[in-house]
Amino acid sequence: MRYLKSVTALVLLLTFAGVASAQETDRDTKAELRQAAKEYLEVQPVEKMMSDVAEKTTAQMPGERKEMTQALMDEVRYDTLRTAMIDAMTATFTVEEIEALTQFYSTPEGRSVMEKMSTYMAEVQPVIMKEV
Repeated sequence: MRYLKSVTALVLLLTFAGVASAQETDRDTKAELRQAAKEYLEVQPVEKMMSDVAEKTTAQMPGERKEMTQALMDEVRYDTLRTAMIDAMTATFTVEEIEALTQFYSTPEGRSVMEKMSTYMAEVQPVIMKEV
């Protein structure tokens, strides 16, 4: 289970590592950044992201996948993860960038990309694990 948690954390980290860093601008207050990040997570709910990652991760494992997926999902502290994601987004992106992500993931294409992202990461994950 520890391995599964580590893999899931790595996949999430890589999924959200699209932009190296962005400094907060004078006009982007912490409150505005946090609000934009919360709006993003309304479009991209943490629970849905974790469910997709867990299903794709356990699909490559032997045994009772449904039980492993549920066990993984039961281990996640969603409030902690949500807070960490908001903190990371506000430290990394500007309000405009978060709004652009929210807008993109609100489109049919954006939803399609996010649906396919865990499949993509599941394909890349074995190579990443070998290289780490």
